[in-house]
Amino acid sequence: MMQIVFALTLKASARDPYLVFWSLILPIGGIIGLSLISDSPANNISLLAGMTSISILFFTLMTTSYAVLSQRRRGVYHLLHVTPMVLWKYVLSLSSAWTVTGLFCGVIILTIGSLVINTQLTMTAFLLASAIMIIAGLGYVFLSFFIASLSQNEGHISIITNIITIPLILTSDAFYSLQNAPTWVTTLNRFNPFQWFLNGIQSSLTLHISQYVVSMSLLLLVVLCALLLAVRTFRYSA
Repeated sequence: MMQIVFALTLKASARDPYLVFWSLILPIGGIIGLSLISDSPANNISLLAGMTSISILFFTLMTTSYAVLSQRRRGVYHLLHVTPMVLWKYVLSLSSAWTVTGLFCGVIILTIGSLVINTQLTMTAFLLASAIMIIAGLGYVFLSFFIASLSQNEGHISIITNIITIPLILTSDAFYSLQNAPTWVTTLNRFNPFQWFLNGIQSSLTLHISQYVVSMSLLLLVVLCALLLAVRTFRYSA
């Protein structure tokens, strides 16, 4: 049963027009456009990591929040009471499929982006980046259950996701250097989970193992916190 839910969710995700635009076309277009004005390999690596992270963030946090709310409003979780499948298995199947979809987007962007900016993507770098994309994606998916629990309609989700994602992106160095930023910005940056994700992908591409281990450890902590939030706030209906 779990395999069926996983496959159906994966198939539905692949057909999502928001996925195609926000998590594939927009990041790839951004890499192509910004690489034309970038003048250093270091900036290109940051650009590639930034666009990959944005893609996964948009899908596994924003798109899945709408999907969870939609299922709740249609009574999908209540229907589980009349099936042999228990709730946690259903949620695990959904979360796994959405995380794999996010990983799929990240892999496409990393592969195409490395060709665009002419950076060699080694197998070691690819595996390290894939692992951290899975962990970050899983954390965002769990957080999307929490966001959907707080929301009564799509407008609420739009507001909450923007309140969360915009500060995360603006206080990271995804698109610009924070070297000369005010102290309060750099302080926020140190505690920014999105920056930890960025650091993880950047350290994967540069094979900076010690930074990678730190980033992975912090993201695992985020996954645990997001899971606890999702479990404590889960609601069967809207």
